[in-house]
Amino acid sequence: MNKEKKVIRLGTRKSPLAMAQARLAAEAIERAFPELTAELVPIVTRGDRILDRPLVEFGGKGAFISEFERALLEGRIDGAVHSAKDMPEELAKGLVIAAALPREDAGDVLVTVKGRPLPDGPLLVGTGSPRRQVQIREMRNARCALLRGNIQTRLNKLREGEYDAILLAAAGLKRMGLLSDPEFSFERLPEKEFIPAGGQGIIAVESREHTEFSHVFAAINDPAAFRSLAAERLVLKRLGAGCTGAVGVYSYSENGSFHIKLMKGTENGILRREISGAPEEYEALAAAVTEGLDHE
Repeated sequence: MNKEKKVIRLGTRKSPLAMAQARLAAEAIERAFPELTAELVPIVTRGDRILDRPLVEFGGKGAFISEFERALLEGRIDGAVHSAKDMPEELAKGLVIAAALPREDAGDVLVTVKGRPLPDGPLLVGTGSPRRQVQIREMRNARCALLRGNIQTRLNKLREGEYDAILLAAAGLKRMGLLSDPEFSFERLPEKEFIPAGGQGIIAVESREHTEFSHVFAAINDPAAFRSLAAERLVLKRLGAGCTGAVGVYSYSENGSFHIKLMKGTENGILRREISGAPEEYEALAAAVTEGLDHE
């Protein structure tokens, strides 16, 4: 008689992208531990329910996380799968980031409708991100309007003419197989110039600090992605940025060095900094690149 497999429960938002990302985590677990079955547990968050207001008005990144943290602490799920860029800098007591999957494309993409003429004047760009707003206005003759909803909702609004263009994360488009959609044009914005949100492109798994599945999450963790996520979250924590500030941070390893690029929107324009050093010194590098900015 076959022994019944042990179940590990992974919380996820219900959007198609969130489910796709949760399946990537589930598949990684089941590859590493064939004796386990990863069960997806969909959870509706406050951020999913309120779509007509900017996140900064009703809780910031925590609007996508608090329901998961409650479920973790109550033992209803064993792990919560997040887009790392949606995670607040402070987690609930007793919870940790247990794993980061290998980083997908970290950059942003400017999406337009193929063949549709663009205006001679300012481009109306849909985005709810202060970080994206200040950078696209610096790069292009653009004005910005609030855009919320899942990827398909945002593309539908673009298709219907509510915007001339919209800004989306390359990782989400790739994971949904949308970059080959013939209806749209996709302009990749290099992440070393158009600085992404901290953690963008990384799928993170949050869990209780002491859980029977700690070894499972450790086995699927990608050290390079985990280091970048830790460094970027440290930068955001020092700046107190959350999702209310126009702040972008991107870190990467190249030629044996660890690099951090930072942008911050100010009254006088965009402030940019970068720093490099040994990978194991990422905490000191995160402190150095924010020196003098933490209380602005």
